[in-house]
Amino acid sequence: MTSEYTQQVAQIAGPLEAAMDAMAGTLSANQEVVLHNLTTPEHSIIKIINGHVSGRGNGDHLLAGPEKDTGFALLLQKTNNNKPRTISDYKTVTASGKTLNSASTIYYSEEGYPLIAFCINVDPSPYEQIRKSLDALLPSPAEAAEAVDLNLGGLIDQSIQEIIDKYSVPGKKIQKAQRLKIVAEMHTKGIFKMRGGVQQAAQALGVTRYTVYNDLEVMNEK
Repeated sequence: MTSEYTQQVAQIAGPLEAAMDAMAGTLSANQEVVLHNLTTPEHSIIKIINGHVSGRGNGDHLLAGPEKDTGFALLLQKTNNNKPRTISDYKTVTASGKTLNSASTIYYSEEGYPLIAFCINVDPSPYEQIRKSLDALLPSPAEAAEAVDLNLGGLIDQSIQEIIDKYSVPGKKIQKAQRLKIVAEMHTKGIFKMRGGVQQAAQALGVTRYTVYNDLEVMNEK
């Protein structure tokens, strides 16, 4: 079948090889593009970019490529429809055991025989390594929640102290009338709606949280 389809193979492969030349400078090192001449399966690869991804080179055959290649299994048969067929987002495994994300387009002769395979294989391991590195840098959800709690607690303390300073006299004990004004403003600013707000206010005022609750009841009665 080789000589019979030489012209058709050249017509299909030519533009694809030119496209690969254009792609060569833009592909990442983990992205492999392969062009196969399926009429010569014993040495089918006629052009390859980043062959280190699957460990192949020009002149290698299909069997040297990713194992369990379901794309080829489905498409390397004669078809009644000679339009190009594509299978995307499938997994292949290299001879070294590396799993790749793959996609293939098969081009057929006028009679429906497979002539050319244009394949893309991506090694996802660099992306996985980046993800692992980011996971190592970022705090765990529990640590992040703890950090938020600590930051929020600091803001509550600051707000409480500002209100106390507004109504109290330095060096003198806070009187009940002053405390009621302080508690009223804390209530207005929503401090008691925050987790631990009542306890923090009580500590800053030098009273128990039950005293703060009583002050709130007095306010509600007015």
